[in-house]
Amino acid sequence: MGVFAPSPVPGVLRQGEILTDVITFHVRNARLYQDDGEYAIEAETHPYALVLTQDCDLDWDFKARAEYPEDRRGDNKCQAKLVPNVLLCDLFTSDALRPRIAGGDIFKRVRGNQDERYHCLPAISLTEDLAGEGLPELIADFKRIFSVLTDELYGYLAQGARRRAFLQSPHLQHLSTRFGYYCLRVALPDDASGATRTDPAATVPAADQHNA
Repeated sequence: MGVFAPSPVPGVLRQGEILTDVITFHVRNARLYQDDGEYAIEAETHPYALVLTQDCDLDWDFKARAEYPEDRRGDNKCQAKLVPNVLLCDLFTSDALRPRIAGGDIFKRVRGNQDERYHCLPAISLTEDLAGEGLPELIADFKRIFSVLTDELYGYLAQGARRRAFLQSPHLQHLSTRFGYYCLRVALPDDASGATRTDPAATVPAADQHNA
C-alpha cells in the first residue's frame, strides 16, 4: 500500500486529502466598521490545501446532507451530525517555502519532519493523483490554517477547485498526531528574562521513514 490514494469522487472529503485551487473570501478589516454600508471583499486562492477535519466528522456530515433536504437541515437530529466548516491548512512546494525559512539547516529539519510547525509529504505519482498529473513534494504549515463553510467547499469542488489524493494509514495517523502535538504546545515563562518558550515535553513524533 502506498502513501497516497486518488481522491474518491463522488464521495465524502477525507482527512489528509489534498485539494488544489481552493478559494476563500475575506472582508478587509479597514472597512469593517465604516458607516457607509460598503465592504471590500478580497478573494484568496490556496494553490494547495490539506484537509485536517477528522474522517468520522466528515462522514457523518456527508451522510446527513444526503439524507436531509436543505429545508430540513435545521432539525436537531441533522444539526448534531453536520460539520459547519472544514478545517484546512496551506501546503507549499519546497521552492515556495524555502525563502520563508531562514537557514538551510532549519529547512533540512523541516523536510525531515523534525520541526513541529511543518509536516513534509512525499511527491505524489500519476497513479496516486485523481487528476493523473502527479504532485511535487509538499509541506504543510500548521500555522497557516483556515476554514471553509462545508457546503461552499463542496460547491467549489464542482466549480474549479480539485480533489487530488489522500493519505492512507498509517501516514494519515502520523500527520494527525503531529498536528495535535503542534496545537498542544504550551508557552512557559523563561525564568531569567520573562520571555516565553515552548514546553520541551511536547516533542513531536518521530519522522516518517521516507524523510529520515
